[in-house]
Amino acid sequence: MVVRVAIVEDEAEATETLVRYLDRFSSENGIQFQVRTFDNPVLLLDHYTGDYDLIYMDIQMPVMNGMEAARRLRTLDEKVLLVFVTSLTQYAIAGYGVSALDYIVKPVNYYDFALKLTRAMKRVDGVSKNVLSISSQSGVTRVDLDDLVYVEVQNHRLTFHTLQGEYDQYGAMSQVEKELKGKGFGRCNSCYLVNLQYVREVRGYTVYLRDGTELKISQPKKKAFMDVLGAFQAGSESGEI
Repeated sequence: MVVRVAIVEDEAEATETLVRYLDRFSSENGIQFQVRTFDNPVLLLDHYTGDYDLIYMDIQMPVMNGMEAARRLRTLDEKVLLVFVTSLTQYAIAGYGVSALDYIVKPVNYYDFALKLTRAMKRVDGVSKNVLSISSQSGVTRVDLDDLVYVEVQNHRLTFHTLQGEYDQYGAMSQVEKELKGKGFGRCNSCYLVNLQYVREVRGYTVYLRDGTELKISQPKKKAFMDVLGAFQAGSESGEI
């Protein structure tokens, strides 16, 4: 398991402490962290891609304070886990208004850090398994996989059809298929990747979804699609899914 972490902190010593604690936690718990550090929240936000599972955010910073940065972050990503780091507890408590998971008081001690990181890991595991991040010009949208009906690709533009609406992103279907492998999705042709729980029936070379959508099945992919659909339905009936 690789957990992607961003540290936004203008004090080099404080950054080094957090990185050192992450290394220690990694060696003690067998969790790999991929860490990026930013001494200015603008550097994080202006090129935000939604790649992070957890962000440590200092509150008192000169260019943009952490609370303002957090409010802007939430317009780009509603679900990334956020932990404030501050020397002033009263500021940290206000962080719950931007859905902060927790806060750590400076100077940070390892016991407190590890306790709260353990709590965060339980949430990160759920986010990693059940949420897909979709990046577009308007920001990052994290979609619950249960709400993703199917994915369509045309000329390298991916369209994610969800219960909440459609989201577009440029990319390769092969990458999305790889990311969703083993999570209840099947490729019925080169254009469509289908959430198998929304399949109502298959007749001939057409798959009918519960919402009335009809998608074509290509001849080369039909056997593999029917195999994965059959396995999914068998798992559902046995209670394994």
